[in-house]
Amino acid sequence: MMKKSIALLLSASLVFGSVPAAFAAQTSFEVTTDVKAQVALSDAYKSILALFPADATAPPVDLAKVKAEYEAKFQADVKVVNAEIDTLVTQTLDLAIKGDLSAGQAKQAIDKGLQWYFYGVITNLTRYEALPALEKGDKAAATAALDKAIELYASVLEPTAQKRDNYYKDYGVMTVDTLATAVEGLQQAVDEGDVLTYKIYRQMFDKTLIKVFHLAAIKYAKTAPTAAEATAAIEMTEGFFFFAPIYNSLSGGSKADADAVRAAFGSGDPAQLNEAEVKHRFAAMFNGKIGGYATRVLTDELPNGKHEAAIEHAMEGNMFLVAEEVLIKEQLGEEAYAEALDHAELYLAAVEANDRAAANEHVVAYLKIIAQLDGVVFAIGSNELTVDGEAVTVDAASYVNAETNRTLVPTRFISDAIGATVAFDEATQVVTLTKGEQTIELKLGSDEVVVNGTVDPAKKLDQTVATKDGRSFIPLRAVAELFGNNVFYANGEVVITE
Repeated sequence: MMKKSIALLLSASLVFGSVPAAFAAQTSFEVTTDVKAQVALSDAYKSILALFPADATAPPVDLAKVKAEYEAKFQADVKVVNAEIDTLVTQTLDLAIKGDLSAGQAKQAIDKGLQWYFYGVITNLTRYEALPALEKGDKAAATAALDKAIELYASVLEPTAQKRDNYYKDYGVMTVDTLATAVEGLQQAVDEGDVLTYKIYRQMFDKTLIKVFHLAAIKYAKTAPTAAEATAAIEMTEGFFFFAPIYNSLSGGSKADADAVRAAFGSGDPAQLNEAEVKHRFAAMFNGKIGGYATRVLTDELPNGKHEAAIEHAMEGNMFLVAEEVLIKEQLGEEAYAEALDHAELYLAAVEANDRAAANEHVVAYLKIIAQLDGVVFAIGSNELTVDGEAVTVDAASYVNAETNRTLVPTRFISDAIGATVAFDEATQVVTLTKGEQTIELKLGSDEVVVNGTVDPAKKLDQTVATKDGRSFIPLRAVAELFGNNVFYANGEVVITE
């Protein structure tokens, strides 16, 4: 049994709202490790940025010197952490030296590219060094790795978080406070040798940094399209490098949407950026991550006794909800966000209590709220569904097969719910569903699944395509999951996320 309740430890007042005075934000953290090397790294980062003039009257920056400083002080280490960072930073500097890009774009590539690098270093220290050491009972090694991460966060990334808090203050964003809470929680967990609590606070820390980068990206999706040409080019570069650190994580929520956001910023053309579209795509990515972790918790970890993993991943999903704060408040209002957080806290408490039914009920309740931004909700037996908050009516209602207890929906449901095109060949009695590069064929009365022209023996339907009143009805969950969607059910309603 855990020493303390995770749900109590990380109650809504601590994680999701105002932070208690004991965990108030601070500008420096107490560390006991020698962090001179990390201080030198952050100083080197600041010295490169100082090469760029602070105002227009100063002499132009020597970009060749900037590149030389980057190569001497960072390039080798950057390549080890993530070679893509070096490729993109070097390409941008070379193009700026040639005159194809501006010095302002070069500055953003260096500044945000190195923040991407520092985020990678911090992740390595907290996840791949401190955590394994703590799991082995080596508190000294865990403390050393954590202290190094804390120093880099405080000197490089905390100022970026503060800028986001200032820009989004009308939405009550407090990433600096949440990050301070996470840092102190991590330190205390190491002191006490509490691995699970460390994992929980690491999720708070990491997902709040993802929130910081996300908020920066959506800011430039708003401002770049209407900015003057030179400013727009700089903001496009800045937005690209802010999104890059979180691309891999958010691709797990919706790769198509992550690719689209990255391509829009990377195009260099402000006309390719549409604020509403970018925000919708972020909602799809976040909701996909939340749905993915909820599926993992409810269908694998809780049923199979992986209790601590379930607690960690419930918290991880909840922190993606918190990352979505501005999108939810902006489009659905403060009350909707507060209600979602209430259910998120109850979901985490239910997971901690190993109450799968209550966990399902509360996570579905908050998924219904955020599905208004991206997702599908419908009541079984109805011919109406809500897609991304908009009501859609189809020509036949869904129903539950009493023998298999599976929900079947008319083909139009599939088209509207998951964006797949559906065709039925009367001669072969085959339903063909296509989404992106994936095509799935299902034959009436057969449990076989044909994927891109080949029968997949690993995939079998536990409910075949059926006919009713002269219409074809498709097993919703099976087909949605074949396309990578998450499907949830509670109280007669179904929720689908990416």
